[in-house]
Amino acid sequence: MPSPAGRVRLLRGDARRLDGIDPRSIDLVVTSPPYPMIPQWDALFRELGADDYPGMLRVLAGAWRAAYRVLVPGGLLAVVIGDALRRTDEGFRLWPNHARTLTDAVRAGFRPLPYVLWKKPTNRPNAYLGSGFLPPNAYVTLDCEFVLLFRKGEPRRFPPHDPRRAESRFSRAERDLWFSQIWDDLRGVPQRSASGGRTGAFPLELADRLVRMFSVVGDAVLDPFVGTGTTVWAAAAAGRRAVGVEWDPSRFEALRAEARRRGFLSS
Repeated sequence: MPSPAGRVRLLRGDARRLDGIDPRSIDLVVTSPPYPMIPQWDALFRELGADDYPGMLRVLAGAWRAAYRVLVPGGLLAVVIGDALRRTDEGFRLWPNHARTLTDAVRAGFRPLPYVLWKKPTNRPNAYLGSGFLPPNAYVTLDCEFVLLFRKGEPRRFPPHDPRRAESRFSRAERDLWFSQIWDDLRGVPQRSASGGRTGAFPLELADRLVRMFSVVGDAVLDPFVGTGTTVWAAAAAGRRAVGVEWDPSRFEALRAEARRRGFLSS
């Protein structure tokens, strides 16, 4: 069962199974999974039985199938993911993670919705890859990530004048900003933890925005790749019932300690 509103439930487990989470018990999934073909995630994918690009995609596809199972009818899935640039034996190329994620989520049963391009502000606006001013071998800068959005079936229905929806209302200014397709007002966050490892974290404002856009007060919000906990902190602070699943045992214990410190831990 989900945690009480404004609290966090943390589970040690596998995003492909989501053991301990009942079918049709989650209203919104917000997550940023490990990105295939980004070197920092190679070891994790190997732990999960994947050592090549198709295998990495199968890991994520299993997570989308599990998310579909635990979502309520009309529930939403938001996936923050970027493409990868990497040189292999076949040469330098782009690995289209967003396109493959979209395809695999549809195969899992989801209906795709209009997505968001998160254009990260950078301190190097003129950065480029390749040969600089000499054509034709320079590359376009990879400075956008995708917020892919999906729904399980038809939209959720609420009774007229539902008080939870009224309490969750956002302002006109928030609506106009949030529901535009390009987000360029959210900076990335440092990608190293206190122990020195890379985290892949996204900004709290991004998680808060998605939680408030696609759920109402009291809803259950899940992150099956909870990582540093950004989604569950945002969801609990917004009065949602937050659930996070983490594979790595040391990170899981760090999350529990942080949830206690924040006063969010329910179990």
